[in-house]
Amino acid sequence: MFYLNDFKNYRFVVLCIFFYAILLISGLNFHLNSNFVLNGTSFDLRILVMFLIAEPHFAMTIPLLYGYKENFLIQPNSYIFLPLMILTIGSFLFFFMNSIFMLIFLIANIFHVNRQSGGFLMIQGRTPFILKLPYEISLHLFTFLCLYLSIFKQNHSITLGLLVFTFTILIILLIFKIKSNFWPSFKQFFVIAQGYLIFLPLIIFSDMLLAFAIGISIHYFQYLSIGWRVCKIGFNYSISTILIILLSYAALSSSALSGMLTSERVSLIILIPTMFQLLHFYYDSLIWRRADPIINKTLSQVL
Repeated sequence: MFYLNDFKNYRFVVLCIFFYAILLISGLNFHLNSNFVLNGTSFDLRILVMFLIAEPHFAMTIPLLYGYKENFLIQPNSYIFLPLMILTIGSFLFFFMNSIFMLIFLIANIFHVNRQSGGFLMIQGRTPFILKLPYEISLHLFTFLCLYLSIFKQNHSITLGLLVFTFTILIILLIFKIKSNFWPSFKQFFVIAQGYLIFLPLIIFSDMLLAFAIGISIHYFQYLSIGWRVCKIGFNYSISTILIILLSYAALSSSALSGMLTSERVSLIILIPTMFQLLHFYYDSLIWRRADPIINKTLSQVL
């Protein structure tokens, strides 16, 4: 767990980009096919990523919320009633207006991921706070440009991806220089680049699920690392307890979402893990707020 404990270290940044590169090359190596072959056995990269890091990242919300269980009594509107409203409206939209539900889910996912990238810019890069907002705005613009090129223009190529990525990096470096009056360090450069790498695969791969699996892997590693540290140091949970929660949830949700339990895309079996993911996006906006005294006390021990 060395790298999980040192998530602020440049070695962890390199580790995230390294695994990202492996997934990216795997997709390219098999002609943009989602299958990964090992000893003659075919594995779907999307399912592998789902089980190993994506779903455990969603499950990390469970021990974190339990650690802040006092807030369910102190702030019932935010922690109980609003989530119930999200569940009710979300379930209705899921069954009766699924395309609208998926659009809301996509936007919530993008906001959640880019918001975390902004947070990690502060934690890992130690950059001036004044850069956080323009960085997050640039991430949103970059993400929607990637979606536009992928969905509406259906342009998918490594060359286009590199051009868009390079142009965006040059712009944000210029903003960095103007706002802070100095150029980013080597480490800060890679921390900045992480945020744009996440949604870059949308331009490269025509399979959007594969693109998300590869790109958002950086986000999953980041969330698991900081969540693990909060659970271990902040709440003093045992390693076995955390692993049982993460792996049990990952096995159940991956089985449901991968089509092992049902082939229907709109069903109760799919609704349950999907709504949990939506609640993860919501609760994540609460459980990292330094303005909350209970949360700040815990985060002060680990960050």
